[in-house]
Amino acid sequence: MPKLTVHNQQFWLDERPLLLQAGEFHYFRTPADQWEHRLSLLVQAGFNAVACYIPWLWHQPQPELVDLAGTSHPMRDLAGFLDLAHRMGLYVIARPGPYIMAETINEGIPPWVFERHPQIALINQRGETEHIASYLHPDFLNCAAEWYRAVFAVLAPRQITRGGPIVLVQLDNEMAMLHWVRNSFDLNPVAMQHFAAWREAMYGAGQTGDPATLAERLRHADGTEGAQLVADYRRFYRTYLRDYTSWMLATARAHGLEVPAVINIHGFANGGKTFPIGLSQLADVLRMPDVISATDVYPSQIGEGTFHQLVLVNAMTAAIQNPAQPLFSIEFQAGGNLDFSNMSSAFYDLHTRLCLSNGMRAINHYLFFDGENDPILSPVKRHDWGHPVRKDGSLRSHYHRYPLLSRTLASYGEALVLARPEPVTTIGFRLDDFMTEVNQPCTQAATNIITHQREVILFDFIARGLALSHRDFAAVDLQQATLDPGRTPLVWAMLDTTSDPATEHKLVDYARAGGKAVIVGRLRAEGELAQALAVQITSDPPFTPRRVQVFNIADIPASFVQTYHGELGTVFATADGMPIGFRKSIGNGEIIVLGAAFPIIALDDLRAFTALADWAGCPAPFTLSHWADVRLSRGPNGDFLFINHYGDDPLATEIRYRGTPLFDSHPIHLPARSGAILPLNWRIQPELTIRYATAEVRSVTEEAGTIALTFAQPTGYICVESNGITQTIQFTNGAATLP
Repeated sequence: MPKLTVHNQQFWLDERPLLLQAGEFHYFRTPADQWEHRLSLLVQAGFNAVACYIPWLWHQPQPELVDLAGTSHPMRDLAGFLDLAHRMGLYVIARPGPYIMAETINEGIPPWVFERHPQIALINQRGETEHIASYLHPDFLNCAAEWYRAVFAVLAPRQITRGGPIVLVQLDNEMAMLHWVRNSFDLNPVAMQHFAAWREAMYGAGQTGDPATLAERLRHADGTEGAQLVADYRRFYRTYLRDYTSWMLATARAHGLEVPAVINIHGFANGGKTFPIGLSQLADVLRMPDVISATDVYPSQIGEGTFHQLVLVNAMTAAIQNPAQPLFSIEFQAGGNLDFSNMSSAFYDLHTRLCLSNGMRAINHYLFFDGENDPILSPVKRHDWGHPVRKDGSLRSHYHRYPLLSRTLASYGEALVLARPEPVTTIGFRLDDFMTEVNQPCTQAATNIITHQREVILFDFIARGLALSHRDFAAVDLQQATLDPGRTPLVWAMLDTTSDPATEHKLVDYARAGGKAVIVGRLRAEGELAQALAVQITSDPPFTPRRVQVFNIADIPASFVQTYHGELGTVFATADGMPIGFRKSIGNGEIIVLGAAFPIIALDDLRAFTALADWAGCPAPFTLSHWADVRLSRGPNGDFLFINHYGDDPLATEIRYRGTPLFDSHPIHLPARSGAILPLNWRIQPELTIRYATAEVRSVTEEAGTIALTFAQPTGYICVESNGITQTIQFTNGAATLP
């Protein structure tokens, strides 16, 4: 039987690389006699999979009623739906919970669970009981185990390993998202028992207090001691979620799970700047060897001022997740284009192209279909968020972009799937800088500071500067990764005064071994970095505005400024004549420090950044006559240049790579708000290579020994090498026949 595996940063089906393109369909919100029509729209869009939540509260509305075959309601025929998808040639990503969210009552947990077992509910620091289960409460686990027993009786025999369509199963949904959104500690006695055991393991017996005392101390956390207790709780909750995941995984396997298990990562808000909070909460889960991680991504817009946020989110996810897997988004925004919303229909296409260029090889476009709720699911009947397909089956404008991109992806096939991004530098981050999901008053000021620093410096200075200047980047978690100057010769990092000694020690050793670190933010006055650099530090109070000069660019508005004193090496930035940026050798390497926080919001800011990047020895590989977002992926059967044009007017640009003109200096033409995936040295047959094409390929057909290509543009150039002979062809009418 077929088998889905992950290795070499790819999904593989019987050792063939697989690009998963799914659309989410909630069969429980659409009449059963319309299911085939909706699935046919996925097939027409060029997708090869469907994903679906499986709502516990819908299939077991009462303890004594479990219906997965449609006996009580035709829209409960899960088995029939899965079999229909299989007949239509679609793989299935099943998402049975226990939690599903999806705007359902209790986020998908049947109300009777809380009615029969009120003791399972979370009790927050305000003394309120919330209808959120404390994950490891035995009574909740008993109920969830019965749900798994029932639902896996349907899922298990329909896995691809047994000849069925199911290739992946997501366990639970957006774990701990509600805790973060509501700022709710879980003070349920069972959770506090686990917390007490965790603290005993950390600090020793008799040093931590009993569960009830810990709950009371968290309710009234104050001062330095209270802040430390909150930090302990946040770190403990990572292990609590890991233990819950271990339970789900073991229980699912006991009931027949054989395909890979997926855990999704929540937290996408503010353009993605909050997303690493979810990475932090789930850090211990995502490091489990048997877990596939997948993101929930809802940017709502994409442009020159925001695309870098998505690139950084993807890079940080790749740094944390299972290293064998590719990037995977299980909730990839497909909605938001309401009929009178002013939403750009180009957004969905540009977003997909950008993430493909970052190495994403599995996408579930969420949600693909509108629908209606039964009262059991929600008191709100309409479930409509501007998805590609309305509840009556009619199509919104952005639906029509999906099949066009799918044709391109199918044309390039495995050559594109196997191609990997070519980053030119690396961003280092501390995941603990995002461990801010729950707060008490004693931690809020520190959370406000680190939130400002990571958003302004990490996202809108380092990531935005690199992205706008065509310096594609990977990312590493400085607290977990090994920094090897041979593999990572240059690392950019945001640090604040809360940095840990181990990270500072790692950066000092890295520099001494020949690495180069650009550190932006604030240094700890007594930390190892300050000692190794032999500097004394004076820090402005937080949020104090200053004007700084970086290289020859003056009057840049900044805050969180540090001035440095001592043997500074070369000074490149000042505030009121005092050094705030310097470069100094450490052993065989060097460290560059910029002690200020400012976002890139004007060309002067970008000039300051590019001057710093050039000075640090990080040249941009691409130069363009007119700006567009470009990045390169390389593969064994061809390279691909991804170009996204976010502007509202048509674009014509010439592109150079490391000083050499691409496409024989022919300009690339793109309509407003559009993208292209252009082949470079793409081998389509052993003796036939496309050296370049100035337009995206839409189809490749072979008939009677002749190969014909169609393109997304009516005119352009294609350079072909066949049997050692190279020829450039100017095509018209959007098509070319190869010699």
